[in-house]
Amino acid sequence: MRATRDEIVSSLIRGVGPRTRVIALTWVHSSTGVKLPIQRIARALRERRPDVLVCVDGVHGVGVENETVSSLGCDFLIAGCHKWLFGPRGTGFVWGRTTAWDTVDATIPSFSGTASPGAEMTPGGFHSFEHRWALAEAFRLHMRIGKARVERRIHALNRRLKAGLASMSHVTPVTPRADALSAGLVCFSVDRMSPDAVVAALRRRRIIATVTPYDPPYTRLAPGLLNTPADVDRVLRAIRSLR
Repeated sequence: MRATRDEIVSSLIRGVGPRTRVIALTWVHSSTGVKLPIQRIARALRERRPDVLVCVDGVHGVGVENETVSSLGCDFLIAGCHKWLFGPRGTGFVWGRTTAWDTVDATIPSFSGTASPGAEMTPGGFHSFEHRWALAEAFRLHMRIGKARVERRIHALNRRLKAGLASMSHVTPVTPRADALSAGLVCFSVDRMSPDAVVAALRRRRIIATVTPYDPPYTRLAPGLLNTPADVDRVLRAIRSLR
């Protein structure tokens, strides 16, 4: 809740040593909902250590944030596509700068015989054409709606949820309220209730929440593109009744 972008960037830069070659970051943490300032981190590293690769797990940012790989400034962006993009489960992508691909080797040699970085980094085999075609449609849907509109809606719903949770004396929010440090995940705890108990109570009201699989665990909600302000208000009423 008290994180700042300046603090995050400075703390990370202080941890970079002479032997550092790769920094692996999660854009939006599924444990707390905290969104890292990837652009500022990448810019700071370019100024101090341009030889360090910045690799980003973007699964909870892609499909929410109005960003591109160019604006993020990272060297590699990896994301599953079955969450905010609504693609088929099991799909994902690995994007890398041309110069960054030259610094990595495949774990399993490819038998594809092509020179493209993506083909070299996979052993090959039968392609999941149905999943790939469906995933293209998922990207087209978001582009037709517009990345900026998607971001505005998801952030507006999450601001509404976070404000409501912050007004409840028996709830402790975990995710920062600022858009700059959060995206589509909202984590919190309820006094005298375990996260599992909160999830079970909400499920009885036909509201789907999850428990973060980390230590400490929190209850997690994720207002998304298909939700409405009325949905958020219904969730808040249910949580308010958990006393």
